[in-house]
Amino acid sequence: MMSLAALKRRIVSILSEEFRVKVPQFSPYGLDYDMIFYAYHDLINWFKAEWDTDDPHLIAARLLRYFEGENEEFRAFIGFWLDRWLEKWRDRVRILHRKPKVPRFKIEQANRAINAFRRMNGSRELKEHVIRKLIKNGEICMTEQIAENLIVEEIAKHMPKNRRRNVDLNPLDILNALTPKITRLSKERGPLVYLKVKMSFI
Repeated sequence: MMSLAALKRRIVSILSEEFRVKVPQFSPYGLDYDMIFYAYHDLINWFKAEWDTDDPHLIAARLLRYFEGENEEFRAFIGFWLDRWLEKWRDRVRILHRKPKVPRFKIEQANRAINAFRRMNGSRELKEHVIRKLIKNGEICMTEQIAENLIVEEIAKHMPKNRRRNVDLNPLDILNALTPKITRLSKERGPLVYLKVKMSFI
């Protein structure tokens, strides 16, 4: 039976092959290689949402059945899914060649919100719920990054001006506040993630 590590390598290999077919300029040995791993993590998140489970062993067991059975059917699915992923990538991701100028107070506010999120009880579960809602609303690309950006942005709204005051964050309140915004995303276009990297085919 294929090990979990071997399963991941096989899926990454299929994604790499599909990228080269769909994006002729794609270089699997250059900086574009990061794209494969972004897509891999998004694909696993998609399976989690589709199969309604966070159990990695259950997900692996189901995927192993595809490889032991109709491998070509699975490859065809990956090709179809990657078409949608690339479409979302071109809409939701912007590549920056230099660091943007952001007001200092905005950076400080974002850093405080990020730290509050990381310290918050239930932060991992909140992020998983937001990821699932994003996927259910058609956002299948860079799901982890978009989820964290939305959460941090919402937390920043509740950060007190007095840094000495603690902020009382309820994950359920944050999720409820983000739900209508996530629903509206399907009707909106434009970038949600900014990456300061250089990729040859963008």
